[in-house]
Parts: sequence; C-alpha cells; structure tokens
Amino acid sequence: MKSRMTRRGFFGAGAGLAAASMGMRAALAQGAEADLLADIKKRGFIRIGTFSIPPETWIDIGSGEWKGIAADFTKAVAAELGVEADPVVLVHSALAPALDSGRIDVISGLYRTPEREKVMAYATKPFWYGIDVLLTRSQDGPTKVADLKDKVIGTVRGSAQEIEAAELQKRYGISDIRKYDSADPMLMDLKAGRLDAAVWWGYTFDYAAKQNPNYDFKVVEYLAPEYLGSETLPANYYVFSKNGTRSLIAAFDAAVDKIKAAGQDKEIMARYGLTNPSYLTGKF
Repeated sequence: MKSRMTRRGFFGAGAGLAAASMGMRAALAQGAEADLLADIKKRGFIRIGTFSIPPETWIDIGSGEWKGIAADFTKAVAAELGVEADPVVLVHSALAPALDSGRIDVISGLYRTPEREKVMAYATKPFWYGIDVLLTRSQDGPTKVADLKDKVIGTVRGSAQEIEAAELQKRYGISDIRKYDSADPMLMDLKAGRLDAAVWWGYTFDYAAKQNPNYDFKVVEYLAPEYLGSETLPANYYVFSKNGTRSLIAAFDAAVDKIKAAGQDKEIMARYGLTNPSYLTGKF
C-alpha cells in the first residue's frame, strides 16, 4: 500500500522536525555552556582580559605579578573556582574582539554601556564602582567645566569616558574630543598643552596623587553619574561573551557574593588607599 503524506501530516511532520531541531540546538547550547566552565577547570586557569591602569590593574615590572583592585578581586574569584588567573593585557578597544575570538574568557571590569551590551554579556552584579574625573594641568587650564567652551579634551577610545566626554561637549561647547588607545599618550598630550583637559578614571588620579604630592595634574571636577545617564556611579562588572557563558557567569556571581559577604571587598579597596564608601556603594 502506497504511503501518502497529507497536508496536515506534512506540517505535522515539519513541526516535529522543527521541535527536534530546536531541542538539539538547546542541548548543544547547554553543552557549550557547561563545556566552557569545564574547560577552564580542566586546563586549570582562566584567561582574564585586562589593561594597565593603576590602581585598578597593572603588571608589576619587577616581579611580573598582576596587581591592582581588579587583579585582587579576580584572583579571589579564580580561587573560588579552583583555578589560576592568567591576565592578558590589552588596550580597551581590543577587549571585545579578544572576547569574541576566544582569546580571553572574561574581562576584569568594564562599565556597562548600551553599545557594549549589544556584543557582550555582563555579570548580574558589579564588584565595585568607579568615579571618573575631568583633569587639567596642575599649573593652568580650566578651573570649572563651564570653562570648556571651544576647548579640546581627550578620552580613551572604547571606554565609558567617551560617553561622558560627548555629554560634556554637548553641554559646554567643547570644540574637539581626541580619542586615544590608552591613557598614557593622552596624559602626555595634556601635560604638553596639546589638550586643555582630559576625562580619566578618578580612582587612578587619587592613587597617583597620593603617591606623588607634586603630581602634574589637578581635578577640574569629579564627574557626577548623570553624565552617563545614571543615578549611581559607573559600576565595574565582569564581562563575558554572549555565547555559551551562562554557567560561567553564574559561577562568577556566586564567587563575588561570597567575597563581599566575607568583607574581602573592603580589604581589597583599602590596600590601595581607596576607603571612600562610594567605591562599594555607588552613591556619589
């Protein structure tokens, strides 16, 4: 007897195949998620995308040790996972591509922005908060943000400071925003007078000024979170690929909660002289 596929049977079979296909994709996705965390544990280390901005994160030239706020937090998280932390130092603009290519497993602390959320996944909770600052030369330069009309300012490309710089330009008539791949050349141009001011990390300025009372720069203004369209200070999150990282994100969230519950977050900030509670509460 010849088998005959009816229209209803055709669509029923199609639905069954589609459901099976969806189920297979879901199973593969779950497997990929489990495999990423399992792979990290199997190899015994996690590749951390980071940058060089003391006191947040830097490699000590003498010892080769990874140091800083993000370093200490991430080492504590890695210990909870039972692996070593392997830092990979990159410029900000190279972090997302490195995450996407699998060169790194996680980025140790970025502000959350709409543009980044399009291509990266965030941990559910921040592990600390930053305070950004508008800097100028210690001997001259603008004394208040209202003096920025027709001035030239600098910012680091790929950082959330780009958003703050754009908002400052909109409000105060800045003539040009120059973008740099890292902070050092920006600060050199500021010192040389090629910039009138620069948007930088306030905690980095606080740390540098504490180390050197005769520092070359001074604060024009600590930037309120409103420049980022937020009610709280910009928060630093662990950042992951959007693909197959659900289990890894959950593991990081649990580790951060445990670190905070033990009071280790306050100890880490205090090591670098950052005792202002705003760094942990996000309140300006």
